[in-house]
Amino acid sequence: MSYVEKNLLPGETVVLTGRLHWVIYAKSIVIVGLGILSIIPSLLPGTHDPYLAKLWYFGAVAILLGLLAAVPAALAAASTELVVTSRRIVAKRGLIRRETFEMLHRKVESISVHQSIAGRILGYGTLVIHGTGGGSEVIPTIAAPLAFRNAAMAQSEI
Repeated sequence: MSYVEKNLLPGETVVLTGRLHWVIYAKSIVIVGLGILSIIPSLLPGTHDPYLAKLWYFGAVAILLGLLAAVPAALAAASTELVVTSRRIVAKRGLIRRETFEMLHRKVESISVHQSIAGRILGYGTLVIHGTGGGSEVIPTIAAPLAFRNAAMAQSEI
């Protein structure tokens, strides 16, 4: 059972569940890709150059490092909950150490979406939720940030 499901208020329902975008794995993908590109020449038939054997070792290490670099991103994706409910916006991060943000819809002043060119093309961005009284919360690398914002704003009008 998720954090949000355990902490729903009486009569509260989940409207939209957000998630982190796959771009959080970009560094790992690039490193593994470079490792694979380093290994390919040594696998071609008729190549017995000792230099290629060293390149194969470099590629294997790069693939291993890329996979290790994916572990923190996978933990972040697995331990992050982003939810719009009928009464509030809830964001929870962390597996062992937990950080939560909860704001009632009536306390939301505005929700800003920041997207780079890559973010617009790939469909991710950063949400900044501004509450009354000056408080704000930044949620980076969220998939479909406009849908999340629209769902939250629609609930604040009800």
